[in-house]
Order: sequence, then structure tokens, then C-alpha cells
Amino acid sequence: MPSLTSPTDRTSGLYVRSPEGEQLVFPLKHTEVLAEISGNLSRVEVSQKFENPFTKPLEAVYIFPLPTEAAVDEMEIKIGDRTIKGSIKKREEAQKIYEKAKQEGRTAGLLEQERDNIFTQSLANIKPGEEIEVTIRYTDSLKFLAGDYEFVFPMVVGPRYIPGTPLDETAASGSAPAPMTLNSDTDIVPDASRLNAPILPPGMRSGHDIGVTLEIEAGVPIRNVNSPSHQLQIEYFDSPQDSPVSEQKNGLKVRVMLGNLDTIPNKDLIVRYQIAGRETQSTVLTQADDRGGHLAVYLIPAIEYKTDEIVPKDVVFLVDTSGSQSGAPLQQCQVLLRQFINGLNPGDTFSILDFSDKVRQLSQQALPNTAENRQQAIAYTAVPAV
Repeated sequence: MPSLTSPTDRTSGLYVRSPEGEQLVFPLKHTEVLAEISGNLSRVEVSQKFENPFTKPLEAVYIFPLPTEAAVDEMEIKIGDRTIKGSIKKREEAQKIYEKAKQEGRTAGLLEQERDNIFTQSLANIKPGEEIEVTIRYTDSLKFLAGDYEFVFPMVVGPRYIPGTPLDETAASGSAPAPMTLNSDTDIVPDASRLNAPILPPGMRSGHDIGVTLEIEAGVPIRNVNSPSHQLQIEYFDSPQDSPVSEQKNGLKVRVMLGNLDTIPNKDLIVRYQIAGRETQSTVLTQADDRGGHLAVYLIPAIEYKTDEIVPKDVVFLVDTSGSQSGAPLQQCQVLLRQFINGLNPGDTFSILDFSDKVRQLSQQALPNTAENRQQAIAYTAVPAV
């Protein structure tokens, strides 16, 4: 994977290991999240401030979650009056650059994607008393379901199951014991020690808070902003340039912030908002900077349509009835087929093709969606292919 060089939940954080093998935690002072959402894309900046309270230079590892499909493209570290900017390298090359800088006593950082939603940030040669600010920027796409967009920002690293035999159990027979780890590397997961952060004891909250600000622009009115996870402060605007309008429940732009009493990062933030209406909508969103500009055209479906507004479809059901699908897989497929057939619209036509060592078909031509044809199709799906 590319890298950038430069309670039972786990919290993100910056961790170091003492010479005795004890896990030490750099105090996390504050996390600030700024997200600009345009259409179905979000541009997110995450900044976290730490400080080194220890008496000697240390190497630390910063473990944090990001959305599964997030594309990280910028990273910088501010240590004192110095700023380290990241560049994208292949993982092996990035690790060599980082190790070389660490051995030379230079401050360096290495951002690596461990899994789809887990990243580690290694920081070398952090001097005593230095304040550290790590900023990561990424792009992500929003989910769209039933007329609503959904923005998700993960705040905890969920526990991961680590199978296999710990490799450090075999180290006892060697010349030196393996270092103590939060999760021991195993024969099945050789990088297990890099995946989980320390666990907060029951009843204990993390020692920092988080600020989140979302600026949402969809090109169409935004309504029903809500969160199933957090309390929100919401401001609506009549246009992207206007001042917020009080007593309003929709706008062309919306600013969302966490409520004052809900800023503890102990669960993922979920924000949903509605853009679909009674009719199909279209809009154009533009963006420009020093590199040029681009535009995106959006066609937004209505929340629902009348049956006579839907264009008739010619549906072909293709079913694998080979031996590998026998038993439960084929039975589940037959159940789904019956649901799909009964869910067709009046003007639709349909046909069924099934294949194993040869191809069979329900009929030579597509059938109109009539009660008689649906009954014939359902009877056909109930007969095991031979």
C-alpha cells in the first residue's frame, strides 16, 4: 500500500514504548475536524495536538481510524516551529526513508494504511516538551439512500479479532524475549501489534475533546439534518454567501457542529440530511483553484415515483444452477427470484435464463408482466435444474 512519509472502544492516539516495554500515552490535547461537503464528496481535514511530557526524545506511533474508502492525499506534522510535509511513496521505499532519518536523529514521520479503516502515523525523534500537531487531509464519498446523504467520521478504532498463535510465545527459546505488545503478532496476523490502540477502562472517558464543523453545499435545498449518534448545532443559509437564517429548517448551505454537551470522542459521528424532493432535480456544482477548475452535474431522483412515471423495463434474470450452487445457495436464489418477479411494474417484460452444463430458458421471448406469466415463472423457478 502507498504510504505518506514525511468502555471497550479503542481511542485514536499517540503511543510510545518505554525501555521497560511499558505502553505510554502522549496526552492528546484536542482534535479538530473540518469537512467541506459538495454534492456526494467530502474533503476532510483532521488536526490533533499532542505534547511530549517525557524527559528524552522518543519515537511514537499514532493510531487512528478513517472511513473505509477514504483517500488520504495530504499529511503534515508541526513540531515546535518546524513543519514536515508528506509525500506519497511505495510502502517499502517510505519505510527506508523513515528509518534512515530516524537513525540520523532527524525528526521524521511515516503514515501507513494498516487496513481499510486503520492508519498508523510513526513519529521519530520528538524532543522533550515539544508540542506536536498532526494534520491529515482526505477525500471520501457519501452514501446516498432513499433521498438522504450520510456523512460518517469514525472516532474510535474498533476492537479487531486476532487469530493465530502469538509469535512471542516462541521467543522464550531464543536469545531474547520479544518486546511486550498490546496485541502480540501471530502466525496468521504477523502485524497484529500495529492494529489496536489501548483500551479505555470501563467508566473512564478519554482525556480530550473534539470539535467538528461540517459545511454542506448540495446545489439543491438541504432538509432534515439529523444525527443518530450525536447532538448537533445546525445553521441554515439561503445561499452559500448569506448569513444564517434563524427559525429555518432548510437551506442551500448548512453548517453543522457538535453540540456543547456531546464532544467526547467515544463513538462514530453520523450525520444525515435529505436532498430529494417530490420531483427529479438537477444541479451543477463547480470548483476552481490555482490548478484550474471542474464541474459536476447531479441528477437527484425524487423520493418516490408513481407507477405510470416509471419507464417500463425488459428484465432478464440470469441464474447459475451448476452443482456449486446446489442446496442452500440455489434455494435462496429461488426465493429472491420470486420476490423480484412479484415486484415488477405492470409495463415490464421479463425472461429467465439458467445455466449449468447447458442453458435453459423460461420462454423464447420476453413475457409481459401478467398474473398468468408470473405464476408460470414462479413454478419454473421451483423446479431444480438438471
